Amino acid sequence: MKEKIKLKDKKGITLIALIITVIVLIILAAISINLLFGDNGIIGKAKESKFKAKMSQIAEDFDLYMNSMNVNTLGELNQKEVYAGGNLIRDIIADEELEVEEEKIEDIRQMLEKVGKEEEAYVIVFEGELYYVSQKSIKNNENQTKWCEEIGIKIWDYVGNTGIKVVNGNYENINGMYMCTPKLNTGFVKEKTRYIKEKDGNLTPGNWINKKPDDDWYDYKKQRWANLYVESNGIESYYVWIPRYVYKEVEGERIDAKFVDINNNYTDGETEETTSWETLQNQGYKVPEAFYYGDNDNYLENKAIPGYWVSKYQLSELVDSDTYTVDFSTTATPTSITIKNITTSTDKAIAKYQYAINGKIVHESTTPEDYKLEGLAKGNKAVNVTILDSNGNIIGSMTKLYEVADVNEPDLAGFDKDTTFYVYWDENGIEHNEIPISQKAPDEWYDYGIRSWANIVTRNNGLETYLVWIPRYSYAIDTVSQRTYVKFLKGTSTETDAGYRIPEAFTWGDSGEVQLTGYWVAKYQLTESGPQAMTAEFSAGSDKIRVMNITGTKITEGLKYEYYLNEKKVYEGTDPLENYTYKGLEANKIYTVNIIARNRETNEYVAATTKKIETVGGNKPDLTGYNAERTYYVLYDDAGNMTVGDKIKNDGSNAPEDWYEYGSRKWANIVVTDGRVENGQIVEATNTSYFVWIPRYQYTLDTVNQRTVIKFINGKGTETEAGYKIPEAFTWGDNGEVQLTGYWISKYQLSN
Repeated sequence: MKEKIKLKDKKGITLIALIITVIVLIILAAISINLLFGDNGIIGKAKESKFKAKMSQIAEDFDLYMNSMNVNTLGELNQKEVYAGGNLIRDIIADEELEVEEEKIEDIRQMLEKVGKEEEAYVIVFEGELYYVSQKSIKNNENQTKWCEEIGIKIWDYVGNTGIKVVNGNYENINGMYMCTPKLNTGFVKEKTRYIKEKDGNLTPGNWINKKPDDDWYDYKKQRWANLYVESNGIESYYVWIPRYVYKEVEGERIDAKFVDINNNYTDGETEETTSWETLQNQGYKVPEAFYYGDNDNYLENKAIPGYWVSKYQLSELVDSDTYTVDFSTTATPTSITIKNITTSTDKAIAKYQYAINGKIVHESTTPEDYKLEGLAKGNKAVNVTILDSNGNIIGSMTKLYEVADVNEPDLAGFDKDTTFYVYWDENGIEHNEIPISQKAPDEWYDYGIRSWANIVTRNNGLETYLVWIPRYSYAIDTVSQRTYVKFLKGTSTETDAGYRIPEAFTWGDSGEVQLTGYWVAKYQLTESGPQAMTAEFSAGSDKIRVMNITGTKITEGLKYEYYLNEKKVYEGTDPLENYTYKGLEANKIYTVNIIARNRETNEYVAATTKKIETVGGNKPDLTGYNAERTYYVLYDDAGNMTVGDKIKNDGSNAPEDWYEYGSRKWANIVVTDGRVENGQIVEATNTSYFVWIPRYQYTLDTVNQRTVIKFINGKGTETEAGYKIPEAFTWGDNGEVQLTGYWISKYQLSN
């Protein structure tokens, strides 16, 4: 009998155990993956560290750039006028999240050396600040936004395009219907054309077409068509967009129409199914001739267009060319425009006045008030005033364009930079002429696009001459309208458009070999001879300049006087006889003193006088060697009366402030006496000698005016200017080895 072989029990893995094991493995894997890839994982932390390091470097690079700009421009750069960010910041501008002229945009890669193509997609500079632009399109946007906040970089939340942007006639799905979108990129003057929305029978104005339209500008599925409003010199027209379509007649004299693409193919906006033009033709559809243009008799072979604008009606035809529904005047500078003197000609009730610049409404009012637009970027400007009724319908509109003229810059070479001044007028018509041409020209100086010409004034000892710059131009005469057309030319170009010619005044030389970029012409000279409009007496010392006795034909009551030293205004007074003194000046330095008289109430310019004056720095009197107990300072007043002052100190430390002033021919005097001084006079003296100090100088003979011209020399210098020489009296010794700073000469000796 065979013995049964007993197998040993073997324990296997049950299904439940297997499931538990798999779950545990999944949990462990998840933990591992999270530790590796999660936000706080190894790779996540590495991404964070890398991103923060890159952004910190960009922020540091940005700070260095801004600091260098401030240093390089000596404070002239306004940090808040820095905009950069490549295409990203242009997208932000296009989507109206930022109102900035595109010509002011800088390339961020030129600004930030460490920025790469990846960072260009989310980094901008706006008004001198670095921003991370938070966008849904960025894969890791949420984390990157948080990381930037943690390292102190500002966040810009970019919403992006929310309106209808397609404006080039493309076949697009708009609100569930395919159609050729309104074509706006050709044919219209964007500064004079606005979107119009039709609602409840009213046509209300929207943005100008240089901005994006509102979402509900049109919806052809709901029979709400795209409308435009065009205004040209006060004449208003309305247009509606007819998208390309095909049609066929059906029962009941009904027309079935389908919007199609440029090739007449139709796409269903809900099913996205496309029906070819061949199929549509077989179904009996036709395309209107209006969607083709050309000379071919078979219009289907001519050029196809995506649609066309048709004029609905024209609101206004001007009966009188000088009468507009709304009109206004302006005063302008390159950076500001004031809208004023608004007039209207309508029997409709005006509920609102809208003011706009370059297609943006900047102000609204219920009355025709004056309004100033300030801080404008340089460039062409379109100014608009629109009047609306209580339903928001346009009653009238007027747009005026201000074009920037590209002209040759005024040539200021040859003018004295210290006594020649820019002339410009502010918005109130007040003349300003206090900035010398040695300084940067004011923004308001000229803008030929708005007929504001470059003016200067030169002043010479009370004489004033005003000049205006005529930049190089060509011109043509319209004999029909009896007017002249002018086109400015750059450089010394001799090329002209057909029918134009260049005035002979821009050609100079015996053979016309010199071409001028422009020329200055005298407008008028205020004063030529006889009594001057304004003059003053000037005198200079070593550290001061005095202004005395302002007089002239235009000096009357009610004026104020602005005192300028070089280009800086330092004082304002109301008394022409005030005798103002500029103090704390450097010796032997030429200063330009400019005094402007204005009406005290209106600030209107009245007159001015300008003079270049050199402070006199003759060597101080040497008092060593005199007996300090017997030597006194001698002073003279303006009338020439003499008084004796204090005893001297040999170092001159107690000299009176007004002891001498060589610029005013007031010389240093002393007296040596054995008498005593009472009440400024010498009494009981037996021997008295007066001396005057002659400081070291150089001189030349002016043979024309028959006079001697002297210039004082500091120290013991022996160098002279051309044509000048130093008197031998300042050289002493057998071989002339000693040079003197000056010497005392006896005036006279009083003796009993």
